[in-house]
Amino acid sequence: MFRYTRKIYRKLHRFFLRRRLKNKDFTILAPTCIAGVMYHELGQRFLSPTINLWMYDKDFLKFVHNLKEYLSYELEFVHGIDKTPTAYLKDILVHFNHYHSDEEAREKWEERKKRVNYDNLYIIMADQPDGGVITKEDVESLRDVPCKNKMVFTIKEYPHLDYVMKLPKDPDKDCVNMYMFDKSKILARYRWEREWDFVSWLNK
Repeated sequence: MFRYTRKIYRKLHRFFLRRRLKNKDFTILAPTCIAGVMYHELGQRFLSPTINLWMYDKDFLKFVHNLKEYLSYELEFVHGIDKTPTAYLKDILVHFNHYHSDEEAREKWEERKKRVNYDNLYIIMADQPDGGVITKEDVESLRDVPCKNKMVFTIKEYPHLDYVMKLPKDPDKDCVNMYMFDKSKILARYRWEREWDFVSWLNK
């Protein structure tokens, strides 16, 4: 019963999210899977190479600060680091954790990097359990990155930055747990999704 109710709720929820969305053809860059989740919820084409992969936060910061330069480099796949495809993009390590082979990862990366809309660009990052600690200077540095909008999830307060949202701390680590589920068995939504109106964020 709960599973059926949840399925109906999610279907209705996606319907209303998509009706509210006015902005289209946007690129979301993120060092985790959140961009892919958002594209899927909104029924939009993947206009971003950072889908189904993850980067360390420090690497992601280098990536967005020099986006066109890094997208001009070729992926150099390495083995023995992870069980899933892993590649260097110059000096940045990219973990393709939802891909089965180097060839698949390369194909999707090359295909989607050509779709990046630099005039409709959005950036998301967070304190992540395995992403490395981001400092106040890291968060503030995003002010210099040209884009339509940005969001940083953190357990810390940054009242002087309008693109930072404080989320609950991971019970076991000193960072945000972005993928903590809502406790409601009916809603079954990620914590960030429950507390953040990302459609309004994209419509700005």
